[in-house]
Amino acid sequence: MTYNINVLVDWGKAFVDTNGSFYCGTTEQQKDNAALIARKSDLLLYLGDVHTRSSSEFNVNGGLYPAHNLVKKDWHDLDQLGIAPSKTASPELTDKIKAVANERYGGLIVPRHVFFQDYNGGEVCQPDFTFEDVEQTFGLKRLDCKEFLDGKVNYVLNAKHMNNGAALQATQWLGSVEGVPEVEMSIFSLLKQKYGLGKDLKFDITGVVMGICVYQTATGIRQLFPYAEINVIADACTHLVYPPLGISSEKQGNEVSLAMFKQMGINYISTQEYLGGK
Repeated sequence: MTYNINVLVDWGKAFVDTNGSFYCGTTEQQKDNAALIARKSDLLLYLGDVHTRSSSEFNVNGGLYPAHNLVKKDWHDLDQLGIAPSKTASPELTDKIKAVANERYGGLIVPRHVFFQDYNGGEVCQPDFTFEDVEQTFGLKRLDCKEFLDGKVNYVLNAKHMNNGAALQATQWLGSVEGVPEVEMSIFSLLKQKYGLGKDLKFDITGVVMGICVYQTATGIRQLFPYAEINVIADACTHLVYPPLGISSEKQGNEVSLAMFKQMGINYISTQEYLGGK
């Protein structure tokens, strides 16, 4: 029997709500489509960025992007990060999709490398947050791996910081650090343990933004699970329509995405097609 996994890529408030600190243009229709698909899944899997105030991604720290997706302990003095008082930097799921997650039994997993995302060389790296900080941010306790493998969990929040939400990164040379997992693993490690190359898996992917995190995550999943069916639901995703970065319209974004996903053996379809229409 096929096990259906709905992968929610970066559906956090900071990205998809109009008052988000890094709002990417997501529409209410896109949210509605994503929530509809989420309800049809066996496993709801949220891949969400988490950062601290000192993140190297943020333009105030010399990075490319506005500040976003802060752990809760850093929700203060946001003006110092260039965030207006009316904006949110929360990584929590947007309300329409969170309502689906709230109906489920879930747990949190934070891959070890996420704690060391701003490592800049040397033998020692003290992370800026702990597992407990992430638990408090999302109001979710850490995943019981045995419960997941036994099929008792139907919602997982997997924290990330890289564009490819399926990626792992070795950090073992940093040794044991209080508040940080000893082992580098993600929800995909557990899925690999249970399903191998993915013959009985179907991944339905929605999220933000199409050309960056959605594309890189989908192709990462394809490499991990070559026998799985993978669908990207086009109208339940948001394109970064911004001419200086190469996409000047939604139409162009869809044309580029269709070609790129086809090269990877990934289906690029609409919500209607997903539901069996034409």
